[in-house]
Parts: sequence; C-alpha cells; structure tokens
Amino acid sequence: MEITILCKVVDNFGDIGVNWRLAKKLKSLNPANKINLIVDNLSSFNKICADVKADLALQSVCGIEVYDWNAYDFCYGQFAGENNRRLQVILECFQCGRPDWMEKILFDDELNHTVQIIMIDYLSAEDYAESFHKLQSLTRRGKVKKVNFMPGFTAKTGGLIIDQGWEELSPRNEKGDILFFTYARDWTPVVKAIKGAETCAGKKILCAAGAGQESFVEAWGREEGIEVLPFMNQTDWDNMMKDCSFLFIRGEESLSRACLTGIPFIWHAYPQSDEYQLVKVNALLERMRRHFSEEDFGKVAAAWQAINSPESGENKRMLQDSVSTMLAMQNHLAGGFRDFALDLRKNGDLGQNLMTFIEEICIM
Repeated sequence: MEITILCKVVDNFGDIGVNWRLAKKLKSLNPANKINLIVDNLSSFNKICADVKADLALQSVCGIEVYDWNAYDFCYGQFAGENNRRLQVILECFQCGRPDWMEKILFDDELNHTVQIIMIDYLSAEDYAESFHKLQSLTRRGKVKKVNFMPGFTAKTGGLIIDQGWEELSPRNEKGDILFFTYARDWTPVVKAIKGAETCAGKKILCAAGAGQESFVEAWGREEGIEVLPFMNQTDWDNMMKDCSFLFIRGEESLSRACLTGIPFIWHAYPQSDEYQLVKVNALLERMRRHFSEEDFGKVAAAWQAINSPESGENKRMLQDSVSTMLAMQNHLAGGFRDFALDLRKNGDLGQNLMTFIEEICIM
C-alpha cells in the first residue's frame, strides 16, 4: 500500500511536527508500505529534522519519501499518467488543501481507480470531534472519496499518536527543570510566580524557541536560571519534555505530548477572535476533570483559564495567583495528570487506529 501525507507548515512547525511523527509511525507499523510526505516548506522541516535538505524535490529520510510540494513539474511527473495509481490513500492534514499538480491528476479523465482522501483534522477535545470522526463528505468526482478522521481524547475519536518511547508512562522527575513554550504575551506575572515558588527553587527554566521566547526572556530579566533553547529535533524535544517537572506548553504537537507525559502542565492555546481559545481550553479541561478532586481541578482550571484570557490588570493578578498555586501544588497535582495520561493510552494509538481504518475502507 502507498500512503501520501500532505502538509503545509503553519504556525511555528506544529503541523510538520505532527505529520512527521505520523509518517514515522505509519512506516513502523508496516515497513513494506510506502509512505510519501509532501511538504510545502522544507526549510522549516529541516529545523526539526536536520537530515531534511531544503533544496531537493525528492529525498528519502528514515525510509519515508519526502517531496517538495512546490516542485510542480517533478511531482506531476512522479504521480501522473501511468503512475497515477500511486495516489491510493491521501492524508490531507489540518485543512491544508492539495497541491495544484495533485488536483490536476485527481480530476483528470485518465484516473480510473478509486482514491481515498482522509481529512486529518486538528486535535480537539470538543464534542464535534466525536461527531465528525469517520464522517464522509463529497468531492466533485465519484472516484475521489473523502472522509474525516479526528484525533482526540476519547475512544470515539482516533486518539493520539503513541509512537516509540511513548508506549509506557515514565516516572516523573520531581527535581526536573521547567519547560516554557508559549505564544507571546506579558509574562511578568508568570515569572513572579516561578521566582516565588519554593517548588521551583534550584530548577532551570528551559525557554523554547518560538513566538513566546522573546517576551518571556524580556520578562525574566538578567537573572540566572534560564536557558534559551534553539530549535530541536523531535527525539531530543520529547526526551527533554519527559525529564521536566512542570510544563508550560502551547500548540497541538506539544500539547499531545504534554498530555501523555503525566507531568503537570499549563496549556497556552493559540489566541483566536472572540476568545474562542477558551472554548477549546474548557473542552479539554472537562475531559480531565474526572481525574482530579473538585478542589484540585479548580486550581488547574483557574491557571489554564487565566493564561488564555485577555491581558488586563485583573487578569495579571489572577494569572500570578493561579500559577503560584499550581506550582506550589505540582507534586500533589501530578497524580491527576498521570491518571489522565494513562487513560489516554486506553484509546489506542492514532497511527494504528488510522491504519486499521485505511485497510477497512480500501477493502470496501
């Protein structure tokens, strides 16, 4: 079987991070399958995987064929005409659309076999993830089938990618450092909370590359205790996360990893119009609620909601107070986060769930 994954690099590498993890997982499940990863920004891909060369139309990395989305003539030649049967299963990830050269192939009269397009959507804890999972939709041609496949946090979704190194839950390192990976805002309240927390004494702040790095470094000031990180490959990033004692995390790729670590964390969701990020945050909190006592859950929810609310004088006070509380209680709260991580593994691995689904629809 040949599976082609489509990826547009958006918002600081989260999309390519998920797709690269998924490609490797699918290849590991059945090395005989051919996995193609078509990426629109190889320079960004290179920052999380140094083996990727930015100037090649085609290259093999970890047994996966990596194509430059923008190499129209080359890619058309690889997949068109007698080669159009290579397009058997297409994973269209995160509403990325399809390259023009692929559209030409899919809707050309020469195409005489069925192509399955599986829409891999963004990770969400909202109820719609269950409703949309495996829901079919139409295309303008009968031979091109389209169906949704939803990552998520329940057994009625595709679950999360549980790849090598994530199968088992590692013990938490209570003396580990603190990872800070967020979007930009005034981080002074959080800096004050960290510096005032006894549970953070002697721990280093690992400030990750990305949109929030500059604003956090500015808020931290010239004091020691912070390490400004460069971009890291996925394996090193995973290992670093798992060795921390507390996480401030953003995005989707790192959110999914944080959920699986069992380490206490605060999620900074991507800011959206009308404060819709709070809908996403509250949906995930509801999935986590049953793993905590009501009192403990309230402490976690207060910090999550404060960090994702618009900045104001009152918000800054709430943010400092709620983060201070969560940091002080982190060892106690770890049990709830750990229970949540164990529960997520019961939903199975997204890669395996997806592969099973692909085999089912291809047989049908």
